[in-house]
Amino acid sequence: MYGLHARALACLGWLLAAPCFAEGVTALDVGAAPRASASVPAQACIPTGRRVEYVKVLGRWPGKVALPLAPGDLLTTEKLSAAMEALLAAIDANNTLALGLRSRGEIGVVTIDVEFDCNPPGADGAAAAPTVGVVFHPIQVSVSLERIGDNVIPVPRSALPTFYDNVPPPLLALNPRFGASYDRAFGAALGGAVDADLIGIAQAARGVAPASTAQSLNLHAAGVKAVDGPYYRADGGLRYSFRPTPSWLREASLRWDGAAVLEPQGANEHWRRVNALSAGAAFSLAPTTRLFVDAGVQDTSDSLRPVGAGGGQASNAREISSRLLLDSLPPPVYGFLRAAVWGGRSELTDGGASYKRLVGRIGYAKEIALSPNQTVGLEVQAGAGTLSGAAPAYALFYGGNSPTQFFNDAPSSSAMLAMPGGPLLRSMGQGQAALSAAGGTLVGGKRFTHLNLNLALPVARWSRPLIPNQLTDLEDAQGQPVSLKQVLRRQVDVSGPALLAEALKAQGLPAQEATHEADSAMAEIRPAVHFIIDDANLYSVRPLLMLDAAGLSGGEGVAPARWLGLGVGLAVTVVTARFEVGYMRTVSGPTYNDGRGAFFLRLVFQNLF
Repeated sequence: MYGLHARALACLGWLLAAPCFAEGVTALDVGAAPRASASVPAQACIPTGRRVEYVKVLGRWPGKVALPLAPGDLLTTEKLSAAMEALLAAIDANNTLALGLRSRGEIGVVTIDVEFDCNPPGADGAAAAPTVGVVFHPIQVSVSLERIGDNVIPVPRSALPTFYDNVPPPLLALNPRFGASYDRAFGAALGGAVDADLIGIAQAARGVAPASTAQSLNLHAAGVKAVDGPYYRADGGLRYSFRPTPSWLREASLRWDGAAVLEPQGANEHWRRVNALSAGAAFSLAPTTRLFVDAGVQDTSDSLRPVGAGGGQASNAREISSRLLLDSLPPPVYGFLRAAVWGGRSELTDGGASYKRLVGRIGYAKEIALSPNQTVGLEVQAGAGTLSGAAPAYALFYGGNSPTQFFNDAPSSSAMLAMPGGPLLRSMGQGQAALSAAGGTLVGGKRFTHLNLNLALPVARWSRPLIPNQLTDLEDAQGQPVSLKQVLRRQVDVSGPALLAEALKAQGLPAQEATHEADSAMAEIRPAVHFIIDDANLYSVRPLLMLDAAGLSGGEGVAPARWLGLGVGLAVTVVTARFEVGYMRTVSGPTYNDGRGAFFLRLVFQNLF
């Protein structure tokens, strides 16, 4: 992909912006709040020949954008066109597309709309020469080439492009995320993460745009600490990745990771240290299907001790692990399908015993459209695991709530590389679903299954479309006004392939090969762009209905256990934050000392630039 295919995708940011100039100026107010001095709608005023009262550019971190149009200038069509071209160049300044590709694996489809305020503050009415305020609305639809699931499920989004030159360097360099969570067993916790491309940072610090996305060296670190308890999770490491020319081989990588964890597990606490080396590769099986293959070796130290007791005897082991993960947007429905299989063989270095674990999980997420930007969110996932051999107590399976987000975590994240520790059961705290042995002792199992269902219900008044369904002053072949959604879709479906093929031919590709490469590149982003244009929201608040079913068995001399949990919650997604809160109650199955129900909460701030 990052060879010829990368060249095709890299053209899209500019080429798909071209129709907004060829088809004239679109006058549109993108959801602006009413002002005390009401604006005359742009279609009703004729601003040419007026003096400009003010110029405003909407965007993320816009700062001061230098445009060839300033207060006091006489507004002309030529000046307006030049200002729009300069604005597009500013959006692409310092090779923004390359920065987006490096930092988040994204490309953007950009169009620019403009609103004319014919009664701006400062105009003196009939006693003075009429003036005009000019407000530019650049609108960008960003598509991830790496985390393809994010393109068709609700995640924090903004329709405004980022002016990267104005983003504070530490924010741009570290791409931080912050969050808070609550789990009945782990407790209330605060956390954060950073992900920095060391090669890109070095170039950006010198004011040089990254010349290539073929190589990256990512420093990643994340940590979560309980506010009122001893528990924590911390991990970090380095990941070198190389993206070769063949489009079918997306990436080859080599990484080192270290982790330190203290978590609840049954009636005990599990302390763990990890030092791991691994290699991986990502393959493109189809335009919207990725296969990730990873394998590695890790040295671990673990101990299981009573809650609050401290100390404990550490057991050291060496583990050979592997993972297969498939991400796909299967046509024609284009929901998000994710399936993963983890395998591992561990040998205790201080005892000689060994054991094997195998875990599989599959899930499907789909936004079912009822009307524009009103969708029912369906998430269903199922999993199973088995263990064989002489495993120590800490290596057995325990169920409960999980810090991992199966649909939202990146394929290369530490959370998705780690093998799940048991069934997902949100009506219990982390690690609290166990088997009851003689005397009431809680032990883990050697086999587990689980099935989980989320249903998110739309509430129109609690949401706002990312791309407003408003009419522009452009007309279709029948003379009817077209909406902004239609303009953007036409850029992807009609203008994009033709313009992209012409650009590739200008770079020396034969006509047939250029057409094929253009069609392939557009097929890769088209389903995502359609969802983002038609159904994605700037913000949404949706009630949740939840169901969990889980089973655990295989404990030495103990009966298996099965649980059924039902719950309600709320999912909030807004620009830079994702918030989920809920309550799950166990309606059948053993509960031990954890009670019949549990609250859980997750709040993550991301997409900060």
